[in-house]
Amino acid sequence: MYSQIQHLLIKIHPIFTTIWGWILIALTTLWSFIKPELYPFSVVYFAILLDLIWGIAAAVKLKKYIRSERIRETFKKIIIYSVSLLLILLIEKILHEEWEVATRVSCAIAAACEFWSISANMLIVKPDMPFVRLFRLQLKGEIEKKVGHNVDKILVENETDIK
Repeated sequence: MYSQIQHLLIKIHPIFTTIWGWILIALTTLWSFIKPELYPFSVVYFAILLDLIWGIAAAVKLKKYIRSERIRETFKKIIIYSVSLLLILLIEKILHEEWEVATRVSCAIAAACEFWSISANMLIVKPDMPFVRLFRLQLKGEIEKKVGHNVDKILVENETDIK
């Protein structure tokens, strides 16, 4: 038995001697921790990807230069969401093991925040999109932030098209 443990330790030792071994161990541990909540996390990451795609489409429509700074912002967003949601999951694991309600609710809120940004980009790309037009006035601030100027005139013109 002792020789088997010693043989196992000798085989594992090279993994702990390289940075890639440590990264592999960290990623494997993270994966096994997140695996039960993979679907809610995937929804958030998919929403971030859609926001990136619609953001690029809006920038093209506005004839704005797509800066690498925006891409970096997406990576920052992924890291911030990941850390926040992982901390919520960790706290929830401390409290109880059965179901992660707070994690799922937090993922839903994060995805809804991304949907808000996606909706503003959709309205920039296609202002007459029926579903998104329903809450275009609520998206006014988000659209102005993305466009860079007041959009009251545009919204009023689009509002008269509805009636």
